[in-house]
Amino acid sequence: MTIQLQAEDVKKIFIQLAETFTREKDFLNDLDSKIGDGDHGLSMSRGSNAVMKTLENNPGFSIYDMLTKGGMQFNEVTGSTIGILIFSAMRAAGLAIKGKDIICLKDIRVMLQASIESIKKRGKASKGQKTILDSLIPALEYLEEQEDSTDESLVIKGMIDKAHEGAQSTKNLTAKIGRAKWFSNRSIGVMDPGAYSGYLALHAIGKYILKNINLNNSK
Repeated sequence: MTIQLQAEDVKKIFIQLAETFTREKDFLNDLDSKIGDGDHGLSMSRGSNAVMKTLENNPGFSIYDMLTKGGMQFNEVTGSTIGILIFSAMRAAGLAIKGKDIICLKDIRVMLQASIESIKKRGKASKGQKTILDSLIPALEYLEEQEDSTDESLVIKGMIDKAHEGAQSTKNLTAKIGRAKWFSNRSIGVMDPGAYSGYLALHAIGKYILKNINLNNSK
């Protein structure tokens, strides 16, 4: 079997994302308090729950609508830099698969690539600068390396692992982008909350796929 995510699957993934960021809110706030305003977890929780409510109120949304209009709501309720970045990423991902009713593994790779390019452009950031890109880019690089793999469950597990490794690697980086660069001297040893959020998002997506989509009898 191969990955085939329909609109209902994508909606359920957004529900899991809202649950994840609500659960991890305090931890993300704690990370952010060491190198920023201390409200990153609140922003991610508010934004993801706004997306979930938007989808619940609009059951006929296509996958494209979920991403683009959901992203708009994320940005509207957060009113922060991360809100703009997440909206840009979701919009780019939506445009990458516009018109599609089913998403496959290749589409996930294309969506992630589009999201990364959007964040790079909007945030003027790159890998190694202690941002969300430090978890997203390693995950994308792994997906690209495994492009010809027939074991999609293994690929998804690898994507999650690479995102986690990327988030953990930010402990050794100095913040160079955004408000965190003001605290660059004390950012060493602290995991970047944005990078960890990137991992949490890919973890939620990947775990939903592994649990609910029959891939080589994966559990």
